[in-house]
Amino acid sequence: MPEGCPRVEAVSITLEELEAVRLVDLLDLDQEEAAFYMGISRKAFWNDLMNARRKIAAALVYGMGLRIEGGSFALRGEEASTTADSQEHHTEMALMEREIALLGSRLEHLSSRVASLKGEEMADSGPASKPRSVSKEADQ
Repeated sequence: MPEGCPRVEAVSITLEELEAVRLVDLLDLDQEEAAFYMGISRKAFWNDLMNARRKIAAALVYGMGLRIEGGSFALRGEEASTTADSQEHHTEMALMEREIALLGSRLEHLSSRVASLKGEEMADSGPASKPRSVSKEADQ
C-alpha cells in the first residue's frame, strides 16, 4: 500500500489482468485486437479481463485496496522512454502495427474464402453445354 494510507485489505491483480483492462476499457480495443496485441488466445484474454473486472469491482464496492503484482509476462521494445509523449507515441505505433497485422490476417482469410467460392462456382457450372434446340414440330 502507498505510504501514509491506512492499512486496508487489498485485492491482488496481475499485470496481465491490468493490461487486459487497459486495452479494452481504456484504449477501446475490441477483445480480438487486444488478445492479438498481448499475444494470447481470445479465451485466455477473456479470462484475464473477467478476473480483472471482478477484482476491481470488489475493491470499489467493498472499499479495498488494489495491489498490482505478479503474472507471467515479457516486456517488449526498447528502454522505457523518459517522456510521456514519446511513450504514448510508442504505444500508439505498436497498436497500429498490431492492427495492420490483424487486418492483413483478416484480408488473407477473406481472399481465400473468395477464391474458394469462385472455385465452387466454376465447378457448379461444369463444361459449357449447348442449349437444346426446340423443333417446331414439337411445339405443334
